[in-house]
Amino acid sequence: MIRKITFEKDELIILAMFEEEGRQETVKEIESVIPFVSDDTEIESLVIGTIEKLKMMSDEEFAKLDLEEYKQEPVDE
Repeated sequence: MIRKITFEKDELIILAMFEEEGRQETVKEIESVIPFVSDDTEIESLVIGTIEKLKMMSDEEFAKLDLEEYKQEPVDE
């Protein structure tokens, strides 16, 4: 049985921040931030959970994700 992977709002924001061309590229991009968030267990577990869900879904499911509303405007410094 195929079960639908659902993401929490915070996970969708992470996906939108690190979205790449495809699912596997996005996984690699998100994995690259783990060393920078490892001192914050809450953020680290959110990032790892997002990666785990991505690994469970197909490329077709990933392509159907609409992350537009979760993309944040860049903040001018």
